[in-house]
Amino acid sequence: MNSPFRVAVIGTGFFAQNHLHAWAGMPEVDVVAVCDIDRERADAAAAEFGARPYLDARELLATEDIDFVDIATTPPTHREMVELAAEHGVAAICQKPLAWEMSDAKAMVDAMAARNLTFMVHENFRFQYPMRRIREVIDSGAIGRPFFGRISFRTNFDCYANQPWLIDSERMIIVDVAVHLFDLARFFIGEPTSLYTQALRVNPRIRGEDVATVLMRMPEATCIVDASYETYADHLTYPQTFVTLEGTEGAVTLGPDYRLQVVSGDQVTHEDLRIPHHPWASEPWNGIQDSVVNVQRHFIDCLRSGRTPETSGEDTLRLLDITLGAYESLESGLPYPVGSAL
Repeated sequence: MNSPFRVAVIGTGFFAQNHLHAWAGMPEVDVVAVCDIDRERADAAAAEFGARPYLDARELLATEDIDFVDIATTPPTHREMVELAAEHGVAAICQKPLAWEMSDAKAMVDAMAARNLTFMVHENFRFQYPMRRIREVIDSGAIGRPFFGRISFRTNFDCYANQPWLIDSERMIIVDVAVHLFDLARFFIGEPTSLYTQALRVNPRIRGEDVATVLMRMPEATCIVDASYETYADHLTYPQTFVTLEGTEGAVTLGPDYRLQVVSGDQVTHEDLRIPHHPWASEPWNGIQDSVVNVQRHFIDCLRSGRTPETSGEDTLRLLDITLGAYESLESGLPYPVGSAL
C-alpha cells in the first residue's frame, strides 16, 4: 500500500493524546478524523492534528473513508465501538481493558473475525523498550529457562488527577495496572494455569482495590505480580515496572530508573537503558509514550503484512480471563483455574 493508512481516533481524552501524537509522527498514517462526546475536546484535537471533528462515532464512520479506527474510549463503550467498526468493514485497535465482561469481549472478537478484519488491543507494557530488551535476554539463552518471576508496579503517584474515573470504580488497580503485569508474565514466562489473589483498599477516597498481589502458577514456573498506588519511595519511579526473572542458568533484573542487570553463570553485566526520544514525549511518561509508538507501529506492520498482532483480540481473551479470574479468586478466597471462562 503506497498511500497512507487513514485513521479515525475515537476518544480524545488524557491518554488518547499519546495515541494522536504517535499517529501524527508516522508518515505512513494520516489522521483524518477524531471523535469525542465533548465538543471542546474534539475540536481541540481536530485543530491540533489537522483532522475533522465529530461528536458521534456512527456519523463519523458513515461519512469518512478510513482504513481503521483507534478506539481510546472507556471500557463500557468498547463493544459498541468495535461492532460499529466491524459493521463498516474497517480494522480496529482498541484500548485495554477490552471489556468488563467476557461475553462482551468474545462478541467483539467474533464481530471482527466474521469480517476478516485485523483487530488488536492496545496492551502496551510488553512493547516498552526495557521489556523488549528483557525478552531479548531470555531469547539469547543467557538465563536458561525462567522458573520464577516477580513483576512489580509500586508507586504513590496521584493517578486519580488525570483519571478521576478510578476513584469510583469498584474494580481498580487490577484492571488498571495488574492487567499489564499479567501480560508481561505471559510474555516472559508463558501462560498460567492457575492464580490466587489478595488485595486491599488503603486509600479511603476510592471504592476499589489500590494494592494487589497475585501468585500465578505456570507449568514449570511461578510468578508474583504485585501492584500498589500507595507505596512510598526515595524518588519518583512512576510509571516504571520492576522485573526479576530467575532461570536455570542465571537471572535478569530490571530495577528503578531502567537499570538492567543480567547474571549468566559467573558473568554479571549491567546496562542503563535509555528510552528512545520523541519530541512530544515528557518525563516521567516517556517510557509509556514510547511504547505507544511501538504498539502502533506493530499494528501498521500487521495491516501491511496480514500478520496477526501479538496482542490480538483473540489473544486478549486469555488475558481478560486472567484479569477477571483475579477478581473471582479475590471474592472466593480460592485459586482460580485459568482458562475456565474461555
